[in-house]
Amino acid sequence: MVNGQHPIRSWAQLQANRRYTLFQHSSLLRLWLIMVTVQIFTLTLRNVIGLQNGLIDYVEAICTVVAVVPILNAAIKRASIRIYRLLLAILLLIFLLDASYIPVTYFRGGKIHWQDVQVEFISLILITAPLLYFVITDIRQREFTEKQLTFLAFHDMLTGLPNRQMYQESLTKRIAGSKGSGRKLAVVFIDLDRFKNVNDTFGHAFGDQLLIEAAERLKYGLRSGDRVSRQGGDEFTVLIENIDHAEDAEKVAQKMIHLLNQPFAIEGHELRVGCSIGIAMYPDDGEDAITLMKNADTAMYRAKEAGKNSYRFYLAEMNETVIQKLVMEEWLNKALEYEEFVLYYQPQVDIFTNRMNGMEALLRWNHPRLGLIPPGEFIPLAEETGLIIPIGEWVLRTACKQNKAWQDAGHPPLKMAVNISPIQFHRSEFVNVVLDALDESGLAPEYLELEITEGIAMYHVDQVIHKLQTLRNLGVQISMDDFGTGYSSLTYLKRFPIHKLKIAQQFVRDITVDPDDAAIVQAIMAMAHSLKLNVIAEGVETEEQLAFLLDIRCKEIQGYIYSKPIPAQEFMKLLERMPA
Repeated sequence: MVNGQHPIRSWAQLQANRRYTLFQHSSLLRLWLIMVTVQIFTLTLRNVIGLQNGLIDYVEAICTVVAVVPILNAAIKRASIRIYRLLLAILLLIFLLDASYIPVTYFRGGKIHWQDVQVEFISLILITAPLLYFVITDIRQREFTEKQLTFLAFHDMLTGLPNRQMYQESLTKRIAGSKGSGRKLAVVFIDLDRFKNVNDTFGHAFGDQLLIEAAERLKYGLRSGDRVSRQGGDEFTVLIENIDHAEDAEKVAQKMIHLLNQPFAIEGHELRVGCSIGIAMYPDDGEDAITLMKNADTAMYRAKEAGKNSYRFYLAEMNETVIQKLVMEEWLNKALEYEEFVLYYQPQVDIFTNRMNGMEALLRWNHPRLGLIPPGEFIPLAEETGLIIPIGEWVLRTACKQNKAWQDAGHPPLKMAVNISPIQFHRSEFVNVVLDALDESGLAPEYLELEITEGIAMYHVDQVIHKLQTLRNLGVQISMDDFGTGYSSLTYLKRFPIHKLKIAQQFVRDITVDPDDAAIVQAIMAMAHSLKLNVIAEGVETEEQLAFLLDIRCKEIQGYIYSKPIPAQEFMKLLERMPA
């Protein structure tokens, strides 16, 4: 083992370097072979027609090859020189070299053999010209192909920007150059916000145009020394060189957010996407390209989780969060198998009659070591990993079975509200999943209420309406959860076959102290009454809130003022105690 390298690996690397060198000089070798072949043919032709080859003929042939090949090789590499001009110039040069003995012989008083000239000319026209044309054309085409392949290997085909491999190699070189100078570098990861929604709504061709425009803004909007590349999908990277402080990278990040926050005008549509940015500093956050890129990527995801359209510098504890997330994902995979999920139920009450008219099923995770984990800590991860599909189906089946069990126990029939994730709703088999849950439990459709969010209206609107209409025709109740907090559209509200609007808790919380929240709730009530929709307010906790909702004639409420979410056994007692 030499210098820590295995001898077999060293030999393989040496052979690879030799093959690469041979490949790089293959064009020159071909030119040498062609010119040597032409000169051998010319000398042979002279012998065939009876001319003797003297020492001067051999010297002349060698000089022609030595003189022409380097000139021809250099000229071929200059793409600006047209092939026919290059060929004429080289043929003229060869002819002049071959005929150089004529003036020498003439001035020395010797006899000029014009047959030699004829042979040289015939060889030049019939052999040298076609061979050189073929070789020059082939070399030019091959070099063009090699340049194209090299460009494609290191650049993104859609935007023309350097790709991940080229960015990583450039970053490695800049790191090596910065070690002695003490200058800092910043690796910046950029992810376009809401780009998936754009693709799903307008199509991939539309999304490609947006990516091209975003690349142009980054390319021409940054400092001259900054290097931008596309990592793939909707992710870009920027290498910021020659900075003294993190604040310099922060200014560049702010400028990038400003650039990408400007509206994109594409095919008659104007839309905004924004971006999330993660920043890792050399040498503080890593001393090699891979570590810096990984840490910048981690910081970018923290920015996205913090609300998007912002930037975050990498912090060491972010990796701890990533590890915790991986552990949580592993636990989540086992939770269904080990039956760790439970449903809690919260009553929905008619405040004019003080009678319960329904309940909402709320998912909880009863972890064996951590106890009850609130849904806000695991539902986003379940949606990200796709586990929300089996979890959501379990919730739907369990809620339907529990409601039917209470009815079979003699309690008056009530609606059971179940939250539906947009990911779950957009699956093609969703309607069948609902029907299977009803058939399996024996619950009548009118006692199941599906709570959807405004987020489902962002794409595939016609499919959404078809599914909702199918469910409504079957008798299933549909409510719009957290109304006013998502992508609200009065057009969608009018077209969607829904029964009820659910006023988000964030509006209800301050209706007695915040005039804006009060105005929003009053506007929702007025709109719902005009559209003949029922309304329920969630998160009602105080008598003052209840009095306000009574004044604006909000019929249903849900909140701690009546009951917090409770397990099925406790809810049974609530059913027995409260009038229904």
